[in-house]
Parts: sequence; C-alpha cells; structure tokens
Amino acid sequence: MELSSLSDRAGFSLGSSFRSRRSLASRIVAAALVPAIVLGSGVPAVAAGNTLTLTTLDRNGKKVTVTANAVNLSTNSTYSVKSNKPKKLPKGSYAVLASVKDGSSTTLGVRTVKVSGASKTTVDARKGKKVAVGLSPSPAGEGLDGDTVAQICVRTTSLRHVVEGSDWNRSLYVIPNSSKTYAFAALRTWADGSGLPGSTQYAVMYTTTGVPTNPSRTIKQSSLATVDVTARRGPSGGNLSDFVAQPTGRSCGSHIYRNLVGSEAAYRTKVKVTAGKWDFRAGSSGSAKDGSSYNIGGYTATRTVVAGKSYNLNFFRSAWGPSTRLPVVLNGRISYSLNDMFADPGFPRDSAEVGDKATATLTFGGKTVKTVKDKGWDPYGTALEYKVKKAGWYKLTNTASRHYPEITFPAGMLSPKTSVTYRFKAKPNTWVTAPVYAITMLPTGLDLNNRAKPGSSTNVQLKLPRLKGEPDAKLGKNSKVKTVTAKASFDGGKTWRSVKVKKVSGVWTAQVTNPPSGAVSLRARVTDTTGGYTDVTIIRAYAIG
Repeated sequence: MELSSLSDRAGFSLGSSFRSRRSLASRIVAAALVPAIVLGSGVPAVAAGNTLTLTTLDRNGKKVTVTANAVNLSTNSTYSVKSNKPKKLPKGSYAVLASVKDGSSTTLGVRTVKVSGASKTTVDARKGKKVAVGLSPSPAGEGLDGDTVAQICVRTTSLRHVVEGSDWNRSLYVIPNSSKTYAFAALRTWADGSGLPGSTQYAVMYTTTGVPTNPSRTIKQSSLATVDVTARRGPSGGNLSDFVAQPTGRSCGSHIYRNLVGSEAAYRTKVKVTAGKWDFRAGSSGSAKDGSSYNIGGYTATRTVVAGKSYNLNFFRSAWGPSTRLPVVLNGRISYSLNDMFADPGFPRDSAEVGDKATATLTFGGKTVKTVKDKGWDPYGTALEYKVKKAGWYKLTNTASRHYPEITFPAGMLSPKTSVTYRFKAKPNTWVTAPVYAITMLPTGLDLNNRAKPGSSTNVQLKLPRLKGEPDAKLGKNSKVKTVTAKASFDGGKTWRSVKVKKVSGVWTAQVTNPPSGAVSLRARVTDTTGGYTDVTIIRAYAIG
C-alpha cells in the first residue's frame, strides 16, 4: 500500500475548518493541533475538611513551588493545585500530574491520592529516571537537531489529561509509577529543518502502560518506515511551508507537536518514523504587510505505516480548484458553500488555504433566481440557499478569487481564480446530493515549482468523483458519463483552444501542448446522458519554466 495512491483520496484540509478566518488564521497550528487540558464543570461541593497538600522537591531535594493538575478519576474534573499549600477539593480519588523544574532539568511525575480530610502527597524529583531515546545506527546527516518530548497520561478518563516536558536545553526525567491508570510516551526527533535534497528527518516514539523504571530506549532503524515527502511551490498564497509528523491514535503521546521542516523553497525530503498511525501535516504561512506572519492553511494526511515499508506524500500540487463538495437539496432547499474553491487535487475535499471571495448565481428557466456574494472574511462562511418552487433544470455558477488583504501574495502565484458551473435537476421536498460530478484536475510531470518544460506535452488527469454532500442528502445512482471535454488557455483565460481528451489507464486525461512561456489555464466539462453537466475553470493552473 503506497501513500502516493492514497493521497489522491479526500484528505483532511484545514482550509474549510476556519470559517472565522480573521481571528483564527494566525493561530491554526496551536489551536488545532495541541488540545489543552479541559477543566471540569459541574464541580461537586467541597467539604470544609477535604484538602490536598502537594509537596514538590527538585533534584537537589529543595522544596520548590509548582502548579500541578489534580484530575478526579471519577468525574474527570480537573483542578489547579499550587504545591506546598493546602487545596480544598471534593472527596475522591485523584491523579496529580506535576512538572518540577530546576536550572538544568525537568522531572515529570504522577501520584494517585485519595482526598478525604487532610490528605498529602509528594512528588520528589530525585526519584526521576533519565529519558533518552536513541537510534541504531545513529542518524546520519549534517545539522540535525535532536529533541525529546515525554508525556505522562491518565488512561482511565474520557478526557485527555497529560503532563509534558522536553529535553531541549535541559535534561528530562520521569518518576516511575507502575499503576496501569497511567501511560508514558516519548517522542524523539532529529531534523535539520531544511528539506534539502538528500536530507532525512526522523521521528521515533514508544509508549508504555505505566511509567517505566527505565524510560530510555534505543530503536533500530530497520524498524522504521520511510515517507518520501514532497512539498511544491506555486499555488500557495504563503511564502513558507512547514512539515510536521504527529503520532495519533496512541494510548499516550498523540498530537505531540514537533516541526521537522520549515522552508521558503520547494522541498523533497525523507522522513523516517516508527510504525503506527501518524498525522503528516503540511502547513503554509504568509508575510503580512506589517511584518507579522499568518498561518493561512494546510492539510493533514493521516496514515498508518508499517516497519520497513516506503510511502509517498505530495503537498501543494498545481491546479487548485473547486472541491469535491457538490450542491445538495435539503428538504427542497438548494444549498451550496461558496468557500471551497481552492482545493489541492491530492486533497480535494476542502480548500487548502483560507482567503477568498466569491459570487454565486442560481438560474432557473433562463432567469436568475438567487445571487450571493462573499466579499471576503465572512466570519461564518457564505452559502447559497434557495427553496425549490418548481421542479426542473437549475444552473449554479460560483466564481472565486484569492483574497487575503493582510498578506502579500507571492509574485506569479498559481490558481488565483477559479469557477464552476453545475447544471442539475431539482424538485421540491427532496433530500439529495445534486446528480452531477465534481471535476478534479491533476497535471502530471511537473517540477517542484509546478512548471512544465516549454513546448512539452502535459497530461492532465481529469478525475470525476461524486461524493455524498451531507449525511441527509441521498447520493443516488451516478448518471452515465456522455462526454468529457477540455480546453487550455495561454493568455490567462482570454482565449481558449480545445485539447484532446482520452482515457489513460482508466482515467480521463487531457493532453496539453505547452506554450514557450507563461502559464496554462485549464477548463474541463463532464456531461452526463441526462443533460446535466459540470464545468470547471482554473486560471494559471500550472506554469511554464
């Protein structure tokens, strides 16, 4: 199983998640990928005599003051506890998670304590065992920075409660605890951050039930999977791309965040990881006119990898266009989101980045019955809604352009404008996905900057997915495809010429003879035997260079 084939399926794109774009765009990574410990609500009454006194000692035996978290193992409620002073708590059994720091070390510990009356417990950093994660043979490469992050997790609660520490610029220790109530995880990364050709990044982890007496491990490189990661340039509105490998689906250590690559140029690098389930995420950020930086989007590929196997991931490919989300009819109302018009063809379900404006029109019987505009930065996104009064043919057109006032788009950015038209039948009082196809265009054979050679021929794959638009919108049978046609423009969409379309290995493919310079815009139409069709246009789909 190779990820190169899987990545063409609908991945999870962050773009569609950020409808409140102005307030969220600059904080996507921190907010989306590092969940916070959730404080409990509905706290039971605290009896006057029920207190917990937590004593914390550093590795020299000196009493220090820290703020710990006490998790009620019955209710999941979490309380902030300042050490070395009594804290009133409801009666019950608690997991007390603490991080004790001194000038050169961090020690993580957890204690189980029953609070009834005046209760006490101690986290003594002198009992900590050093955390060290190594590879055999050792990672090879220049400029590799190593960093270990460890977590102790509470396993018996439905919410995620952890204490976390890193060995960045200090030593890292954990206090052993054999209780199966807890789990331990350590993630070690070695990365040069460049993504230069020939570079290799590493992310290895292990987990245990309980906190082990020996928290150090040496992992054999032969047990790792290799992921070849390619991140191209061209369609992104940002000037920096980063890459993160995050473990997920683990008993402990899920979503530990460590950046492996950050580059203004396109990159191709190998990432070696331990077997298991991972979130591989490519993000983008742009420079604002005031000098600040905004995270503007990206997407995540969740994959389960096997030791010794190799995989491929491709991000920021060319021809960003309308997503695979089709119009739906919900209880007789046509509904369509205007804000998913710039999807990477490898992750076609949602827009790859935030920042667009659009105008959608709906016509019936040759007359416009609804027009909706998104002028950009609508905090809730924009949708066209129309109650179907008469059954018949409807035509919905959405035209969008990239729009992010705070940042400066890169010169020559690809896919600045797109449009889509759907012609489909609708009738009152129905719950259906529009009986049309989506169109995803994927130019092949391009370089890392999404350029084709002057005068060469480019095959553009035209994929025709048809996915359920909403849980309540019945998909129905796919209509038979009657024709698939395509056109190319070499002057930004002013004039168009037809290009040959044929099936290659079962995939509709447009064959474009490229101009000597500039960029190629693409247009494709799929018509079914009922008379319905979808027509998609992408301006500056790929470059010539």
